[in-house]
Amino acid sequence: MNHNTAPAHPESTTLQESQPTRTTPSPILIVFLIIPLLGILAAVGLALNENNVASQPLPTPMPVSSGRLSLIDLPAPNFELTNLKDERIRLSNYRGRVVFVNFWATWCKPCEEELPTLQRFVEAQGDDGAVVLAVNVAESGPQVTTFFDKLGVSGLNVLLDTNLDVYTAYDLEVLPTTFVVDPSGTVRYKHLGELTEDSLNGYINRLSQ
Repeated sequence: MNHNTAPAHPESTTLQESQPTRTTPSPILIVFLIIPLLGILAAVGLALNENNVASQPLPTPMPVSSGRLSLIDLPAPNFELTNLKDERIRLSNYRGRVVFVNFWATWCKPCEEELPTLQRFVEAQGDDGAVVLAVNVAESGPQVTTFFDKLGVSGLNVLLDTNLDVYTAYDLEVLPTTFVVDPSGTVRYKHLGELTEDSLNGYINRLSQ
């Protein structure tokens, strides 16, 4: 008995033959694809971060202390110095009057320009008005006397702070500097730089109110 075998179809293939062949991508190709993607993600993240920072308010700067001693509204440091007549003068001797404690030196040009103004102010105040104590910083009596003779200034109560004790107690920054002390002995104002007649009279008017 003959068994007829069905002829193989010339176009038929096995299942394995019908599936396409799978190939693994090259590692180099993967690297070249990932690098641009990482760059794009980084750029997007940076832009978002910048927008977030820009939308936040800037921090308020903290106050910075200059480290200087403030004497305003405090009792004026008392002192005792020698004047050009070799007399010992105390600040506390003038309690009950407005006192301008003025620090100056012969080498200070604004001080030189200020001294004639102080002289005229003292003359106008008389014996019962405001007082100016012109505290010279670290110079000798003969130096100051010679300077005054050349400048033509007289009548000021000049005190010699040769050891810088008062200069240190008042913690000076610049010359000239003037502390305005009220009749109770309290420092009310600190004036940096040259005094004018208007500023002198202005302090007197404020303290009289």
